[in-house]
Amino acid sequence: MRLLSFVLALLFSTILRAQEPHRIDGSPFPYSLKPDSVFVVYDNNFSEEEVLIIQTLQGLCSKTTPAIYRDVGTGSSVWINDLIDKEMITPMYTYENDFEGLLTHFKNIISGYILCDLHSTSSNIAISLCGVINAIPITEEHINLMDSLGLELLYDVRNKDNSWFYNNFSNLINHSLVMYQDTTKDLCLGDYSVFTSSMHFFEDIHSEFVDTVFQNMQDNSILLGWGNDEYQTVSKSSHHSIGVLPSDYAYNLSLLTNYEIQLSQKNHEISTTKIDSVHTVCFLMSDGDNIQWLLNWFITDNRWFGNENRGQIDIGWTIAPALSELAPTVMNKIYESSANSINGKDYFVAGPSGTGYIYPDLYENLDNYTSQLNDYMLKSDLNIVNIIGNEFSDFYLNPFVEKENINAIFYYDFSNYSSHGGEIKFLNNKPIISARYNLWGGFNTTESLANKINQLPKTPSSAEGYSLIPVHNWSNSVDSIIACANLFTDDIRVVSPDKFVNLITNNLENNLNTDQISFISYPNPATGIFNIEFRENIDNIKSINLYNHIGIKQEINSLQIDGLNENLSHVRINFSELNNGVYFLKILFVNEKNITVKIVNL
Repeated sequence: MRLLSFVLALLFSTILRAQEPHRIDGSPFPYSLKPDSVFVVYDNNFSEEEVLIIQTLQGLCSKTTPAIYRDVGTGSSVWINDLIDKEMITPMYTYENDFEGLLTHFKNIISGYILCDLHSTSSNIAISLCGVINAIPITEEHINLMDSLGLELLYDVRNKDNSWFYNNFSNLINHSLVMYQDTTKDLCLGDYSVFTSSMHFFEDIHSEFVDTVFQNMQDNSILLGWGNDEYQTVSKSSHHSIGVLPSDYAYNLSLLTNYEIQLSQKNHEISTTKIDSVHTVCFLMSDGDNIQWLLNWFITDNRWFGNENRGQIDIGWTIAPALSELAPTVMNKIYESSANSINGKDYFVAGPSGTGYIYPDLYENLDNYTSQLNDYMLKSDLNIVNIIGNEFSDFYLNPFVEKENINAIFYYDFSNYSSHGGEIKFLNNKPIISARYNLWGGFNTTESLANKINQLPKTPSSAEGYSLIPVHNWSNSVDSIIACANLFTDDIRVVSPDKFVNLITNNLENNLNTDQISFISYPNPATGIFNIEFRENIDNIKSINLYNHIGIKQEINSLQIDGLNENLSHVRINFSELNNGVYFLKILFVNEKNITVKIVNL
């Protein structure tokens, strides 16, 4: 009997482990158990006040095993139907329009209720509070129902502010995830906030309160939701080593995150035929970092994956590697639905700038971030990263291409995606490819872009023979890409991102300068201590020399060299004792590589 009990316990343990999703080291995304069945409810059958409660109840259930799926229309039906079709879940429709019945069914997991106003700071506070004390948020109209169910008032937060919540409950909340969600969208994302016990709030991105919250987040945290200003939101988050996943209209993440599935794109191009006298174009659709777009309209809308003409031409798409843990069955369904034929294929690239949307030049702990991204790239079957930044600097790009699972970078400047005019360079023998033109409302139409590309050199052996074209998803579509390509002359060819990278790597690597060392220097002009940080071991330094503007070597009276880690070094020089003017600092390494920096001393 004891042996039988042991075997049964071992079997149960094995089954339980098989249900558990795999997470990469340092993942911020928690999980519970994969459900066998769920109650499907339809938002259209309920009032907004009822939906506020339902989404919170959904999150409470998911803390143990998800039990509710909200069908909100748009693309959300696709994901539950995919689970049903694959026999991964059994749907139940008992409470599809029965609010009181649903609440009664789950009342034993509810500790009480929080009184709030809809679409207000108080509703956000209530959602945050529900995650840490297992309550539900209600408005005044449901007080009598709570009394009939025997649920007690725990807090009235209608006159509270975010500081009140944070001062009293910050020790109970998740510091790897934060939900930055406008109060007008308090019926979205709340299930995941409750499930993860994360703070669900919104204040001006420049406020001291936002700084306080962000300063107490762990490195490589994730912000879900969205702000009023893209640049300011991502900048502030990057400064605090937080990646951003736009998800302000996200639903059902507390359920979808609990599945595990092997992710694989349909076809990676191993080799691509070289054609002389041709110009090669790669179109890359924007906004794949946008989780709410992928969850809602992306797969069904005729502008994008729902377009019946998709598959007539090669198209690149961006997608968030984090989706491999946030909603792996969604990512798998998108991969399954991709085109892969002789006429055209869909190929996916990690959306800006990797696991979450960051500006690498502002991110505090870039080495740690890219190490984790490397694991997400493997898990997501991605090998190209789209970066949006503010500096096309080797120093901030090298940490990406040092990683085994990143083969190339598609680079855009935030101010203008194509500001570097198609420049291509190699780091660690991997191509960094900047955008040449934008297919974007206000920049180019399909006609004007085709006219420009038709005039470009047909030289596969030079960088001028290749054009990466960002396509703005909100002002353009699959049909826009096809219309543009139909205007190309016969010596223009369109390829997918993997083919594009292979062609550039095979045809350009030996023709471009690869003898580079990544570095940054500051301040310049120098007003005292001048700093230069570079990605090289200090043991590899052969000499450091300073020259004036006519080439005469200068004495360096104050020089400090520190090894920050085995691949990052810091040199400091005191310029305060030198005359004003222009100087050149040259650092020579034992492998004969060198850095030369022009410095203006004031």
